[in-house]
Amino acid sequence: MTQYFYSPEELPPGFQFPTTFMEFVTLDQASTLYPWWFLCEDSNLADGWLRIVREWYPTRPLVPSAKFDISDDIACFDGSGVSDDPIVHYVHAFAEAPHEARGWVENFDRWLENAKEESRVYKLERGDGEG
Repeated sequence: MTQYFYSPEELPPGFQFPTTFMEFVTLDQASTLYPWWFLCEDSNLADGWLRIVREWYPTRPLVPSAKFDISDDIACFDGSGVSDDPIVHYVHAFAEAPHEARGWVENFDRWLENAKEESRVYKLERGDGEG
């Protein structure tokens, strides 16, 4: 599958996706994180979420990267600094600021650990195997 990434013009100045994110989303394993899924899997959804985030939270330089399928929660990279390992914010879309903020983790690797655990627990609760 070909991944879709926002054009440089759509991203905050100097923003770059973390190397670990770029490597992970190109693996077939990316789909194993359900109920999380990556926006780069669908250009229309990625662009749509970028528009939503900019409309609802215009003062926050967020770069949406993943969606939690059972809610309006999304994971967004922090585009405010020039870093190859940006913070990941949990955002509850459509909530009025500042109530959209659902926490953050220091980088994609930490977010990935959390997402794997959430996926494991979700699958166990649904009886979908060992998770």
